[in-house]
Amino acid sequence: MRIAILGVPGSGKTCLVQELRLHLPHLQVSDNPLPAELATGHFDLILLTGLDLPGCNSDMQRHADTELRASLQQAGLTYGVVYGQGAQRLHQAQRLIAPEDGPPPRWTGVCEKCADPDCEYRLFTALKRLRAAEHPLS
Repeated sequence: MRIAILGVPGSGKTCLVQELRLHLPHLQVSDNPLPAELATGHFDLILLTGLDLPGCNSDMQRHADTELRASLQQAGLTYGVVYGQGAQRLHQAQRLIAPEDGPPPRWTGVCEKCADPDCEYRLFTALKRLRAAEHPLS
């Protein structure tokens, strides 16, 4: 299986590649794929490192991450985003590479850094329904 690892500087991309090569040596992992390789489907899976590591929250990093995601979407490429620190990040990557049966684990990241409007809508809609159920109008 060929896997491309993408991420902005400081997002832990190189560390994740090293961990994957150590723990899953049968994989072909590339941390510097050429755009042409991505576009032609050379890779079986594309993983993007999230911006959840300590010190990985600068405006420049967020801007570069947004541009990277937009370029992948414009090219019609699907990708998985890997979050977590240390062993948790490796485990998340492994779950994307070889999904386990059963429901995915609950995400335990920091919502204020998510910036996913669909996620926020679901959260606040659910809270609104919960509040309405607790205090129905008489």
